[in-house]
Order: sequence, then C-alpha cells, then structure tokens
Amino acid sequence: MPITAQRILTELGRRAWSGFNADDMIFDNDDSLQARAELNAALRYLVNLSDFPFRAKEQNIKTSVNKPNYSSVEGQISGIYNTNTLEQLAFIGNSEQYDKSIKGKPSAYWIDYKNPNQNIRLYPIPDEIYNYKIVYNQYKPVMTADFNTAYEFENADDFINMPATLEYLFMDCLVLRTIITNNKDEQDENYRPTINEFNEAWRVFKRACKPAKIDNMVVF
Repeated sequence: MPITAQRILTELGRRAWSGFNADDMIFDNDDSLQARAELNAALRYLVNLSDFPFRAKEQNIKTSVNKPNYSSVEGQISGIYNTNTLEQLAFIGNSEQYDKSIKGKPSAYWIDYKNPNQNIRLYPIPDEIYNYKIVYNQYKPVMTADFNTAYEFENADDFINMPATLEYLFMDCLVLRTIITNNKDEQDENYRPTINEFNEAWRVFKRACKPAKIDNMVVF
C-alpha cells in the first residue's frame, strides 16, 4: 500500500525521542502543524539532494522548419538527444555571441528565460524536421489520492511518489530528518545519535536507488 502522509506522521509519533506526542500526530489536528511543516521541509530537502533515477522523465519533440523555440518541460533538463543518431546537443550558457539567424541541423540549445512557455531555443535554427528526446529531472515527490502530482503533503491521504521498492527506505530517512530539524539543540544527548542513524539510513537508500548493482569484474 502507498505510504501516506498520515502513515508517516504516525511513524514519527512512535519513534523514540522524536519530540512529538504520538496522540497529536493526526494530520488534520492543529497540534500536528509543526510536525507537518517540518515533514514537508525534510521532504523538499531530501528529494533535491541528488538526481535520483526515479526522478528521470523523458519528452519527445519534433522540430519544424525555421522554428527555433520549443516548449520546455516541467523539471530540470539534463540532456537533449537526437533520437536517430543519439547525438547529444551541447548546452549554451550565454547565447549573446551566437548568430541567431543561422539555419541547419541543431547542435546546441539554450534556455530563453524571458519566454516562460517556449523557452528551449535550438541552434542553429532547424532547416528540416528532426526528432529529439528531452531527458529531465522532475520534482514532484507526492501523489494525491486522485493521482495528481504535488510538491508536498497537503492532505492526510497524499502519498510518496516513488517506486514501491524505495518507499519504506525513504520513509525512514524522512522521519529521521524531520526529527533532526525539529530538535535544534545540538547539546541534546539524542541529537548526534539521530544524525548518525539518519546518515546510515540515507546511505542504504542511495544504494537501493542505483539502477544496477555493479561489481568489479575481470574479463578475459
């Protein structure tokens, strides 16, 4: 079953030395407001620590002749590839020195931040139809009960949006990180042990996120 916001709050209340009263860990309870705020802060922090494979998305675009601008994606682009040749377009950080009237087979792209709707600019301007695949990371770690994506927990039945094999490992990290951010007293006897427990849980989670287990091999 999906791990909901309420399930995480319940786990948070059950953990020893969490600093939260288990009886108060009801999502719609005013007494849980601080826990919910800390939980969402921990969620935003953890999901953005690395470009995890489960965040990777793809979107295809087909160019039109003499059309330089194309709709962007809802996320952070990691690469644009020609689907026929697998050639990766180079990213241009500053486009001021480029002649924007040149036409040909695109070899690069930049982001036009002044145009929020069509802000991927191909260079040179496509002289014919080309097919590209945009690979990007999407930050939508939460799914609502009616299967819409969200950025944080807003309802008790919102649930973690990631592969089922990673959910419980991530919940452990999320709970521990929430406990750490809630306990800001570094002199507390439980502060350092909780950080150590979180670091170990995070290492386990990151190992599980890898798409393949790779062992060193000697090939003859």
